[in-house]
Amino acid sequence: MTVVAGVDIGGTKIEACLVDPVTGEVSARERIAARTELGGTSVLADCVELVQRVRGRTAISAVGIGLCEFVSPDGRPTSAFTVDWRDLDVADAFRGIAPARIESDVRAGALAEARFGAARGVADPWLYVTIGTGVSFALVIDGRPFAGARGNAIVVGAPPVELVASGLALQQRAGRPRAEDVITDPAFAPLVADAATALGRVLAALVNGLDPALIVVAGGLGLVASYRNAVVQTMRGAIEAQETRALPVVPAALGNLAGALGAALAGADWVESLDRAGLTAQPSGRADVSA
Repeated sequence: MTVVAGVDIGGTKIEACLVDPVTGEVSARERIAARTELGGTSVLADCVELVQRVRGRTAISAVGIGLCEFVSPDGRPTSAFTVDWRDLDVADAFRGIAPARIESDVRAGALAEARFGAARGVADPWLYVTIGTGVSFALVIDGRPFAGARGNAIVVGAPPVELVASGLALQQRAGRPRAEDVITDPAFAPLVADAATALGRVLAALVNGLDPALIVVAGGLGLVASYRNAVVQTMRGAIEAQETRALPVVPAALGNLAGALGAALAGADWVESLDRAGLTAQPSGRADVSA
């Protein structure tokens, strides 16, 4: 059985798991705090150590990494809002473990929900929206998250609505250490309502332009029913086409596992694509012509 490892790097946590990419079965899973304040090199070292712990003595064929940054279609981080890996040889850090591939965390989550989650068997296109430390989305077409020309098709709104509606924004606006505390405190009800309204309007703009069959909502705040429902209520009222207003909006079936599982699938897909092209993935992350 082929086994791959997936790593999901967010603003507050790093999660790793071992996955059978054919069945989606997870055989091991572990989470640690994301010490992003220590810098990219430290985060990378934590990821390598976490994968080593999760895999134990199991041989794995690939490591997929979902990163909370812009990631180009060829797997290069191109931003440094939370974790700066732009100048690091991430694949080389996993030398001796398995070839490693980086993907945007939101596209990784969307891939997992497409194959084994809430969107399995759903007609295309559909939207995956994650609301957590930040807010981002992926458009899924033919079962694959659309990356855009540069890998940047993940931003929700202009300016990004995460500046007012994300978990980090709610914490900062309320002066509280956790977004969950803000959402459950009646004193901050107007602030939460304002954030939900802003996000709902921006999502309505996406729906008006893309006409998706389904929206899957993930992320720490996205899985809080009260916040998600407030966002959806505003969104439905701002959707132009009457027949579209009733489109299904569901929470991610895989919950917080979607990111790590999807990262593993992205890594497995990458290795498989190289095999089909007559190439082989090297532990350094390069692709060499097979003998």
